[in-house]
Amino acid sequence: MNANEIIKSFSDFLNASWNYVIPLLSERTYTSNEDSINDWMQANWELLVERKILPLNEYLEVYGDGADFNGISSRITDINIAATHYLSVFIHHGTDLLTNEKINNSIFSFEKFVGFRAGFYTVAPPFKYVLVLDNNNMERVFRIENTHFELHKII
Repeated sequence: MNANEIIKSFSDFLNASWNYVIPLLSERTYTSNEDSINDWMQANWELLVERKILPLNEYLEVYGDGADFNGISSRITDINIAATHYLSVFIHHGTDLLTNEKINNSIFSFEKFVGFRAGFYTVAPPFKYVLVLDNNNMERVFRIENTHFELHKII
């Protein structure tokens, strides 16, 4: 599997595991549901994606909002480590679902996989959409089939 396939398979993992995991993460006394979900997503991102596409001692930027589990770090493992790589999302042809703007041959910064309902993105399945940021830090959402992920070393 190449990096693009591995990253896209993470959305399949979220879809397959969501209904089993969310009841276990909900209604904890020490944290919010949102923080529990973010911690779980970040932990799995590090274990399933980061360790599959990068060698040891190399690290991806955090997934979405990252984790709050460690307080000082948005990571679950290797909490004192800075990212060495980031992901961009290339859109050959697609439509930004938030603005209905047609996009061709553009590159964006990856944030996370999302669901999409009634014109808004959600952190719920089906995770068939990709939340990205453009050069002005404006959020955009594209269908996963219109995306191609590219791995870059932070210089």
